[in-house]
Amino acid sequence: MTHRPLVPGGSMTALVTPFQGGEVDEAAFRDLPAPLHDVLFSETNPVPLKAALAILKLGSDHVRLPLLPANQSTRERLRGVMARVMSLEEPVAAQTYHALAN
Repeated sequence: MTHRPLVPGGSMTALVTPFQGGEVDEAAFRDLPAPLHDVLFSETNPVPLKAALAILKLGSDHVRLPLLPANQSTRERLRGVMARVMSLEEPVAAQTYHALAN
């Protein structure tokens, strides 16, 4: 089973390093994750996040009242955005080792 991160760590690391070195402009740095951020904050938190985790089969989309499950349009947007993000993320993550701790 392949575990997929919800937050695109590999591609973000691949973008942060050149940004810190001045090789990527601020607009490019800001715009890459923007579609994912937009959809994750399109409804009350944590509803879209839980829906995204459920799409990735990493958790349940169940929320307690007074929250309601993500609406269908949010789920469709999540599927589309996550497919694009993951197509960028997986090749980068496969090449890069990211240690969380030494």
